[in-house]
Amino acid sequence: MFVAAAITLVLVLLLPAIEPAVEALVAIAFVSAVAYGFTLHPRRDVFVIRTTIKRADLQRNLVIEHDQLAVRVETARLWLLFLLTSIAVGFLVTTAANGTLWRFSFLAIFSTPGLNSDILCWMGAALYLIGVVFWIWVTERRVLRDAEACSAPSFRVSYRHVTFQFNYGNGDYGGGDDLYFGLVRPYEAAVLIFYNVNKPELCKIGMSFLFHRVAIIGRGLTDLDRESIAVQTLSPGTAS
Repeated sequence: MFVAAAITLVLVLLLPAIEPAVEALVAIAFVSAVAYGFTLHPRRDVFVIRTTIKRADLQRNLVIEHDQLAVRVETARLWLLFLLTSIAVGFLVTTAANGTLWRFSFLAIFSTPGLNSDILCWMGAALYLIGVVFWIWVTERRVLRDAEACSAPSFRVSYRHVTFQFNYGNGDYGGGDDLYFGLVRPYEAAVLIFYNVNKPELCKIGMSFLFHRVAIIGRGLTDLDRESIAVQTLSPGTAS
């Protein structure tokens, strides 16, 4: 994404003659990315996952809770996607509507008296943000296209990133590093890992979803294991 943005900037700065065409291609690429994401319709949206959660009870004993969850993955916050798509389409319409086809000049904006480099930075950051959001949309859809799910045995949140590990069925381990949004609730859903069956490296943890929500629609029987059971069994007061 950064390389594409850098190439676009070089083309705009060094080749003013093709600037309108570059602008149009970027806007078309944004719209195409959104459309491409919708074509990646998930083959399944309900997953049954066995989870393991460690917590402490009121006596501060470690409790390992095994549960079986049925979850549904649904699209969410599509308004953000449509808003940014509208901006890209509006840019196309603006460039095409100024007299002769593609007469609009993006560079002319910054040559207008009274504008400074701060405006250039803000507009560049806005374009970069739109590109990142569309990239997130496409990657989420690619992961969920043909996905399996499991619970993350370990993860770590650092600033706005989350790193995680998981076991994908055949005994092999995988992992990933993604942006942290923390929009999925509750905790059991936020720590679920979704990975593409054919490409396990395409994976996401629930807390990194932006355009999808993970809803718990059912629970199985729960088993509670206590580390203190062995101690209680050996205790004379508890022996029968």
